[in-house]
Amino acid sequence: MRKTILVFAIFSAMSAVAQSTADEVVLTIDNEKISRGEFERQYKKNNSDISFDSSSLAEYMRLFIDYKLKVIEAEAVGLDTTFEFKNELDGYCAQLEKPYFTDSRVDDSLAREAYDHMHWDVRASHILINCAENASAADTLKAYKRIQSVYQRALKGEDFAKLARENSDDPSASRNGGDLGYFTAFSMIYEFEKVAYATKVSDVSPIFRTRFGYHILKVFDRRTNPGQIRAAHIMVRVDQNADEAAQKAAVEKVNMIADSLAAGSDWAQMVNRYTDDRGTRAGHGDLNWFSTGMMVPEFESAAFALKNVGDISAPVRTMYGWHIIKLLDKKSIDSFENLQEQIKKRLSRDVRSQMAQEAVLESLKREYKFTEDKSAYKEFVGLVDTTIWSGSWSADKAKGYDKVIFSFADTVKFTQADYAKKVVSYGVAPRNVPIDLLMKRDYDRIVEKMIFDYERKQLVNKYPEYKYLKQEYHDGILLFALMDKMVWTKAATDSAGQERFYEANKQKYMWDDRAEVAVSSYNGIAFVNDLSNIDAKLAQALKTGTKKGDYAEQSKAALQKIGIAPDSVDLQVTVKKYNIVDIDGAKYCDIDGAKIHMDAWGKSKTKKLAGKRFKVLYLVKKVPAMPKTLEECRGAVIADYQNQLETEWVEQLRAKHTVKINESVFNSMIKR
Repeated sequence: MRKTILVFAIFSAMSAVAQSTADEVVLTIDNEKISRGEFERQYKKNNSDISFDSSSLAEYMRLFIDYKLKVIEAEAVGLDTTFEFKNELDGYCAQLEKPYFTDSRVDDSLAREAYDHMHWDVRASHILINCAENASAADTLKAYKRIQSVYQRALKGEDFAKLARENSDDPSASRNGGDLGYFTAFSMIYEFEKVAYATKVSDVSPIFRTRFGYHILKVFDRRTNPGQIRAAHIMVRVDQNADEAAQKAAVEKVNMIADSLAAGSDWAQMVNRYTDDRGTRAGHGDLNWFSTGMMVPEFESAAFALKNVGDISAPVRTMYGWHIIKLLDKKSIDSFENLQEQIKKRLSRDVRSQMAQEAVLESLKREYKFTEDKSAYKEFVGLVDTTIWSGSWSADKAKGYDKVIFSFADTVKFTQADYAKKVVSYGVAPRNVPIDLLMKRDYDRIVEKMIFDYERKQLVNKYPEYKYLKQEYHDGILLFALMDKMVWTKAATDSAGQERFYEANKQKYMWDDRAEVAVSSYNGIAFVNDLSNIDAKLAQALKTGTKKGDYAEQSKAALQKIGIAPDSVDLQVTVKKYNIVDIDGAKYCDIDGAKIHMDAWGKSKTKKLAGKRFKVLYLVKKVPAMPKTLEECRGAVIADYQNQLETEWVEQLRAKHTVKINESVFNSMIKR
């Protein structure tokens, strides 16, 4: 026992020392103090090689000071008060807050449950008795009695399909007897999926309720999920109720397509010519990846029956018409580790996400000692009448009622008077929704919102990581806005400033020694036997062009003399400057991979390009090193001009503010 106490005491002392060290002030700018902990955190985050040597720490301190000065300046000019800044920061914070309002244990459990479900396909039939979420107590009881009667008959063994056709409010039941085919995780709403997977094969589930009403279901089969397939199809559309002639014509057409494919006809051409599915025609009938439960049962069964990539099915009849299906690819279910992120994204768009939030809400209620006076709540609800439907309910009806309905965190209280103000602020309420149900939903939303809003204000104090990330977003948005104003946009739009900067620094933007080269290119596919004659004529034309300065006209004339129309070979003539490269001590002009030795002035070289084109290259003259024009180097000039503006601006900021480094704290970070 004494040993345990001693270990705990030592650990506590070490934690206290670490905390006090992190709180030490390493930098002061005017009256703002920056802790060692903040500096070290930023240093570690922005350096891949965390050495903590004196030179790297000193360099980062310089950058850190510049960064802080810019943020302080942004706040001084009011950039943190603009609508744009607040809106952008709120958006980032909304994303940062999400993990704190989702119970990760519930989230992980639901993800694992969904992954387990994904390994199985369930085939079930169901019976639905409609009952709206906002149904009155009388209508709810009536619907429940109906489903209970059907449920008892199903338990006694009556034919489930017959019961569905006669009793289900699902419109498709008259056609399919309630049969939903095979489905897997995420194919149905969660409440339905959970019951289906919990029910044994051949059993009828207990009665359960969803937003659609009351259900029972019967599971007929459970099989291993075959994974996903990618398939394409050709569809011949024909309505189930079409007359005999239309049905016969559709059968003849789909059989003709099937026979043509069997004889070797091209799939893409057949899709383009015959399919009635306009949405997939451009993609050669491609339906992309799908799993069980995503297609009508007849189509799905035929598609998953295909064994090998490239296999094509026999014609398949569905409610939409006839289909011929081609298997493009297939894959089994991946590991949980690889699918976990994808599953959780799907959970976030599912009712299951509410379960993880509800777990957080219950935890916060306990943490903040949430208490409620149900009698005060009922008393207030009794004051609300049907005038709420028209928005004419008056707070005067609750005058003198000020009992606390709920409270939490010792300071937050919600009274009957507060509720009266809210009810008035709503205006018109959903008509004909029972008052007790309407108020219960509203009350639950108020409780959740007030607790979550309170928690959002506590995040900065409760979670250091959240505090740091929020501050980083805050500073980053300000820094970007100010840099754009003072440096980036200013340099990019200041053409006079660019000109001055270029003139003062033009020797930085030099061309190396280059060569001027005249190039004639042509399509020589039709003149394979005459290429040497064409090349010789073009080379001579380019040589002549050096004297007359008109390479294009000389090249055209040369081709015309040997009976070739320049347009027929797509003649293209250019004069460009190319870099000179050093290869093993020798100088070459590198023209798109065709290298001409720099001693070859006044000579030509032919290069065959990929495909049909040929080039005749003529080395005209050497162009000595010279400054680039502003247009030739404007991008580099703007970048360097931005750097100069930033340097001058930072110098002004350093002169404007008092910056003091706590040398003893700074030096204590150095690891020698």
